[in-house]
Amino acid sequence: MVTLLILLIGAQACMASAGKAGVQAITPHQFKSLLDRHQGNPDVVLLDVRTSREYNGGHIQGALLLDYHSRDFVDRLKSLDRDKTYLIYCRSGNRSGKSLAIFETLGFRRAYHLASGINGWSREQYPLVQWSGREKEVIP
Repeated sequence: MVTLLILLIGAQACMASAGKAGVQAITPHQFKSLLDRHQGNPDVVLLDVRTSREYNGGHIQGALLLDYHSRDFVDRLKSLDRDKTYLIYCRSGNRSGKSLAIFETLGFRRAYHLASGINGWSREQYPLVQWSGREKEVIP
């Protein structure tokens, strides 16, 4: 019983420190609120970590594509500015959650992932845009 209590306290401390560091999972409402509040701010980057095909089917306006399954995913993350804020999403929250762990390991200070993914975003009836046929914006 004491061991379980110690584990629970440790887990809460870890979660609290992750929240303070600004690396955390958030709801669609919180995600949209951050997007609205920082619209046009070059220090806030919206990342879609789905595949190109998923991105083309509909994405959040302003999202840059960085496919989680690409071979150079981690190398591309390493090249990003760690002082910027990153809003990350995928389809269901799985890939963006895994991405969030990588962001934290790499020392990013402010990264948030949409815990329910674009599925949760859509359930809230928040807007998506379709690929226009032009070159999509991709993280170099």
